[in-house]
Amino acid sequence: MNAPASERDRMFCAAYGCPLFGTFGSDGRWWCLCHFGRPASLNDAITAVLHSAACAPVVASTLDIRRAYGSFFDLPEVYRSIQKRLLEAGRADLLMSADERHSGGVRAWLMRLERVLIDMTAGVGTTHRLMATVPTAPIIGPTRAAAYLEHAKDEE
Repeated sequence: MNAPASERDRMFCAAYGCPLFGTFGSDGRWWCLCHFGRPASLNDAITAVLHSAACAPVVASTLDIRRAYGSFFDLPEVYRSIQKRLLEAGRADLLMSADERHSGGVRAWLMRLERVLIDMTAGVGTTHRLMATVPTAPIIGPTRAAAYLEHAKDEE
């Protein structure tokens, strides 16, 4: 997309480098679904996850759906490219389901893809407890060096 910087800033998330469109407004800025409501200190970490290889096909697919304005009636090649991208990424589980085709259509599919992105970035900023003890392997063989070292025998 070769939009001028100011136009790009109005379309995309306010978090620096975020590849998603800004869809939620707050304090005069637009945030994507992954950055909205999260502390600003996590912006870079969330953006890094969105740029990761695991998220890239989902991010690109949500952008394509939004660019098509939620309809593939006149753009079947966009729908096919999304299918191809998700299959190549090994994410057949993210293809549009039969239920989505009959009930909610493209919007239901978009909501499911966006939910996946939220879930993939949800762990950013959480800390995990460290174990109080360090796991060790059981000791094999003698526990004293005296059996192997000549000078150790003299010290005993």
